[in-house]
Formats: sequence, C-alpha cells, structure tokens
Amino acid sequence: MVKSAMALFLVLLATARLVVEPVEALGCNDLAPAVVQCAPYALGNVAQPSAGCCNELQRVKGMASTTADRRQMCSCLKQYAPRFPNVKEAALAALPQRIP
Repeated sequence: MVKSAMALFLVLLATARLVVEPVEALGCNDLAPAVVQCAPYALGNVAQPSAGCCNELQRVKGMASTTADRRQMCSCLKQYAPRFPNVKEAALAALPQRIP
C-alpha cells in the first residue's frame, strides 16, 4: 500500500514540473478530486486517463510548488492508498506521458 502511495506521489510529482505561486497551503481535500478522477485509470479500468483526471493533475501541479507542499501531498496520498489496494503501478508510471 505504501508502495502504491509512493508510486502515485512520484507520478504526481513528475507532473508538477512547473512552479506556480501557491495561493494557500495544500491539504488532503485539495488532492481528493485528483485521486477520484484518476482512480479508474490507476486501477486499470480504462485505457486512458479522463479529461477530468488530466485537469485535476494540472490543478495539483500548480499547487504543489514547495517542498512542504510536496511532503503534504505525499502524506495525503499515504492516507488514500489503503482505499485503492489494486492500483496498477505501470498505469501510474505512464501517467505523466499521457497528460497533455
């Protein structure tokens, strides 16, 4: 489970290459929409991430601009990991290449 959370964290981190000024501190509630939107792809239920998944990851990318934000994101993803025990790590690894 922690391995899946770390894999999801690394994918989200890889999509967060651009630094944008944060509006406020990142919280777990900020990540929930991205996790929900990307779950079908991460679980292998669909072949492509949805537009909603891509949009949410772009939003998170803009928010996770500091080390503290990225640490908070990792902590939140560890909390979400037990809810998604069947995450396909290959799908997560491919996510950054599939997002426009």
